[in-house]
Amino acid sequence: MTTKENLPQKDLQGIRPAIYARRWKVLATMCACLMLVSIGNSSLNLALPTIARELELTSLQLTWMVDIYALIFASLLFVTSAVGDRYGRKHILQTGLAVFTVATMYAGFVANSGIEVIAARAVMGIGAAMVMPTTLSIIENVFPKEERARAIAIWSGVAGGGIALGSIVTGFLIEHFSWHSVFLFSAVIGAVGFAVSQIMTPNSRDELQTPVDWLSGILSVAGLSGLVYGIIEAPSHGLSDHIVLVSFAVGILGLITFVWRQMRLKHPMLDMRLFKVPAFSISALSITLVFFALMGIFFSISQLFQLIIGYGAMESSFRTLPIMLLMMLTAPFVPNIVKKFGTRWTVTTGLVLVAISFVVMSQWPTIPSYLHVIGSMLVMMTGMALTMTPATNMLMSAIPRNRAGMGSAMNDTTRELGGALGIAVLGAVLSSGYTDKISSAVSLLPRPAQEIAENSLAGALSVAEGLGSAGSGLADAAKAAWMSGLSQAMLIAAAIVAVSAVIAGIWLPHSHKEDVDDEVLEPII
Repeated sequence: MTTKENLPQKDLQGIRPAIYARRWKVLATMCACLMLVSIGNSSLNLALPTIARELELTSLQLTWMVDIYALIFASLLFVTSAVGDRYGRKHILQTGLAVFTVATMYAGFVANSGIEVIAARAVMGIGAAMVMPTTLSIIENVFPKEERARAIAIWSGVAGGGIALGSIVTGFLIEHFSWHSVFLFSAVIGAVGFAVSQIMTPNSRDELQTPVDWLSGILSVAGLSGLVYGIIEAPSHGLSDHIVLVSFAVGILGLITFVWRQMRLKHPMLDMRLFKVPAFSISALSITLVFFALMGIFFSISQLFQLIIGYGAMESSFRTLPIMLLMMLTAPFVPNIVKKFGTRWTVTTGLVLVAISFVVMSQWPTIPSYLHVIGSMLVMMTGMALTMTPATNMLMSAIPRNRAGMGSAMNDTTRELGGALGIAVLGAVLSSGYTDKISSAVSLLPRPAQEIAENSLAGALSVAEGLGSAGSGLADAAKAAWMSGLSQAMLIAAAIVAVSAVIAGIWLPHSHKEDVDDEVLEPII
């Protein structure tokens, strides 16, 4: 009898039998590398209050500490993916792991100021841009199409698991060591990942040797970074600020020129014809808008737990664990749901659940209970699992396997760009709402104390603590102001996700063509 492991070569869709035989080990290795990127991104959130206090950071610096990673990550994805397709995906993966590890070691051993941590995070973003898209491209090339949906589901679930592990470890490290230890933990994971990947990961590349258009890469980097930089800076400097206007101009011009060039190239970095395919375009839009809402809110959860409810860092991490693990445990079962109900209704249902959870969270009291938080967040993560796995699989299925980097770059760009924009825009809404509400409560304080209190919730609580018993009113007012701003941000997030649900319900295909990914796109003339 012929077993699945001994299928004839023609049934392996071009995958070498030796690689096919160890495909699940390769998947485990790719998930470990992905977890490094997830931990590197999420672990900072719980450490933010500690870093803010010790380094005396402003709200803008905190935003940049989070956003610089996602900004550079998103800006470089198309370039690193194209280079991986052309010159070897394993080479790019290993280089990224090395860069990421060196940057975390610098942050852990050397960095002692806000600027140094932001610089380290920037280099981490460069490494992550090499790692994350290549993991998905490699999975695409070692699994046949009938097993690919489950592999991608596990890949998606591990991203949530990485966040959970990062939260637990960060909480423990922050409680027992300095914030530098958070980065050193990532450095250890990176070094181990590099060694295991060197042994287990097969190298693969575009067999057609599609050339890399470096000018397109420059245009994509300029466009994405200029756009997001302007959005981050606009809340604090105003839309009339010259730097903000120049950033928007560079971003918009860069992206327009990028699109124009892709439509005329024989071998584009991003084939614009794919946006005519609903499986690709609607999936990409759904992923972007969900991450816009999700990351914009998750940026605030650690502050909610520690500064509003009063949990310590370790307790916050443990209380976050059920939220994160739900997505990891649910994701592998989503392909079965898709088979029964179809991609369209699975994704639409997921988006509706996410939107409902945001509406519920917008009604939290000034000091919500843990049940308030855990209940609504579990609904959100269930919706995320129902959305992300089928949307990612459908997007990747619209790409020929030899250009897997194009699909993984688009998938990761939508996630990271959506997340960066969400942190910037919803963070600005929260900050603006907080400042409006807190102004009257600090009007009688000395000017320096006013500025500290208006800059951030952590600053206001610090000022209140310095006032002794007289500061209790200020602390209550600051918490109420912050929660008011959070409520406004959540309502905006709910509206954005609801629009995405309507779009998916109308235009997302019920299922994808199973043979799309094995076709090679004809060159553009």
